[in-house]
Amino acid sequence: MNNNQATNEPINEQAVVLVHGLWMSRWSFASIAQHLKAQGYRVYRFDYKTTKRPFDFNMQKLTAFVNSRKEDTVHLVVHSMGGILSMRSLPNIVKTGKLIMLGSPINGSRAAKAMSEKKWSAWMLKYATEPLTNGVVNPQVFRKSYMIAGISNSIGIARLVTKLPQPNDGTVALDETQADWIDHHTTEKTNHFRLLFHRQVKKKIAIFLSQNLNNEEE
Repeated sequence: MNNNQATNEPINEQAVVLVHGLWMSRWSFASIAQHLKAQGYRVYRFDYKTTKRPFDFNMQKLTAFVNSRKEDTVHLVVHSMGGILSMRSLPNIVKTGKLIMLGSPINGSRAAKAMSEKKWSAWMLKYATEPLTNGVVNPQVFRKSYMIAGISNSIGIARLVTKLPQPNDGTVALDETQADWIDHHTTEKTNHFRLLFHRQVKKKIAIFLSQNLNNEEE
């Protein structure tokens, strides 16, 4: 059975591709996948090796995966580094749809930069070092975008290597998720990992996806 296969039978003609973040797997999106299935979307969970494969390879893999879906409308719901991967891949993605990012450090991650400068932690990033430290470079936006950031100021991996400005989600600072090219930006008082399970986050995802593509309001 293919790990990247659809997780539900569709009620409508729209699909959602879920893209996980650093050190995670397709299973980190289990809760959101189940929620979107209930909304009638065909859901695909994209899997990739976050540190063991060159980032360009993962970009090509994601591009091919999204473009090969049979649905005309393919939304992207992505977490953390998955947002950087998706944004850098968008110029070559031909499917239409929306982009929802959860805690993605699009301006670069202070935590990753600090990790890359310490001998005991640099090896943990490998191929993820460049994208996480630089973020989205020369962004080209081809779809409506929405960022949901955590602001719980929780304990996270960042606390082990650096001090993040407040507010933050324990791993990513709020200002690392903000950019004028994002159509909508909102926050939830939750940590970086809990963004994947938070009830209000799932509700906001469903609402944004259900809106008409020409609707500018959240």
